[in-house]
Amino acid sequence: MSNMTNTFTIEDKSTPLCESVKQALQTYFDTLEGEDPVNLYQLVLEEIEVPLIEAILKHTNNNQSKSAVQLGLSRGTFRKKLKQYGFIPDTIKDTDR
Repeated sequence: MSNMTNTFTIEDKSTPLCESVKQALQTYFDTLEGEDPVNLYQLVLEEIEVPLIEAILKHTNNNQSKSAVQLGLSRGTFRKKLKQYGFIPDTIKDTDR
């Protein structure tokens, strides 16, 4: 078993990913100038999931099964996210036939 930690870091390898997220959120809140955020949870998920999916697909040479396993997702859930973010086309709708 490796001694790797579950702490991610950004490019300079000294700032944990969670600190970068905190900084980004604070910057976002500052730009709101007192207004309440809308759909913040979904906004953050989309900002994190898209580059995560891009990175894992690159790491696995676009192998969806390996990507799903490495992310800890079922293959079906991973495919749902691929469709959600436009990595693969959604099923053909009746009106598109």
